[in-house]
Amino acid sequence: MTHPVAEDAGPITLTALTAPDGAVIVTLVGDLDITSAPAARERLLSLVRPGACRLVIDMSAVRHTDASGLAVLVSTKRRAVLLGGELRLAALRPEVARVLTVTGLSRHLAAYPTVQAAVAGRKPGGHTALPGTGPAVLAARALPAQAQAEPGADSGELHSAVAALLANADAWRDADPRRRFSPALRALAQADAGTSHAALVQAARSLLSVLDREPLTYSPIVAATASRLRRLFSAGARPAIG
Repeated sequence: MTHPVAEDAGPITLTALTAPDGAVIVTLVGDLDITSAPAARERLLSLVRPGACRLVIDMSAVRHTDASGLAVLVSTKRRAVLLGGELRLAALRPEVARVLTVTGLSRHLAAYPTVQAAVAGRKPGGHTALPGTGPAVLAARALPAQAQAEPGADSGELHSAVAALLANADAWRDADPRRRFSPALRALAQADAGTSHAALVQAARSLLSVLDREPLTYSPIVAATASRLRRLFSAGARPAIG
């Protein structure tokens, strides 16, 4: 293997090395979230190039992620696939695996229990990874029944709307040069990564409250994601806190 090269990307550190078979193994340390996403995206995308488009990302030291962080992984995978490669995740912590499941990305991002298994492309026992059997899905099944059942019919729509908003966090930052929305966005990301529907409802309402008081520079993406979230709280469509 080549010697690892570490690079500090704010709240997260990336270390990359190349395995004998040509796979690029990237170790992330820290939080992959709305704060570190821009720098992490730039660094990861720079690693994907012709002849080096097979990425294995060691997630064992990632303590927390949110939809904006997962969007970085999705965009990196997209570029890798366009170049004929792939992206695999390895050694996810249960809390990170749960976020993949909640956002639906466990169906699109292959996850393996170890880096070695990800490089080989096999699960323990020598079987190739199958959809629906990754640690993200297993972690969701292991959640307490109350956490899975909590809140009600509106929870899926709310999580989907929040995920779409956080995935476009860069657009929100561009439309908010004074960073007046940063605390509300961070709170929303943290609530989205948790198990409490009530906390997510409160964080979403708080963000909309700030939006009512503080104007943003117009952005079609911001307008679309904000409107989608606002519609869930309009009369007759309020997510139940239960």
